[in-house]
Amino acid sequence: MKTVEGPRPWPIRLFAVLFLAAALIRLVAGLIDPTPMIADLVRWFPGQIITWDMAIVALSAEFTIACIPVALVWLRGVRIARVLVGVMAGVRVITFDPAPRMAGVPVDQLALLLSVAAAVLLFTPQANRWFTPKDRSDAEHFH
Repeated sequence: MKTVEGPRPWPIRLFAVLFLAAALIRLVAGLIDPTPMIADLVRWFPGQIITWDMAIVALSAEFTIACIPVALVWLRGVRIARVLVGVMAGVRVITFDPAPRMAGVPVDQLALLLSVAAAVLLFTPQANRWFTPKDRSDAEHFH
């Protein structure tokens, strides 16, 4: 797989900023108060004892997983990453459960808004043109 060279169009740049900002907001908010992550883990793994350490590991994993599609888009221009980001944002919308505000700021709502906006940016006309291979046909991938 080849690394994409040259400048990225503004939707790709803004996608990376928004998606990473959303992931970072969730990470920082979770590190400040891991209670919502603990509650999620208790729901996902009933009967298991969930510790603060496990919540911090889960928060770190969630952040790392969010970085993967950004790297795939930014460094490689992988078109399927657009679908991955869309699915990730869609799952967050469907499963959204607003947590309490942190210092008066609705951090989960803000992170969700940034994630959805970032996903939409990947399907703009400029992003579509950037993802379209210019020097190869799709048939080359099947040889």
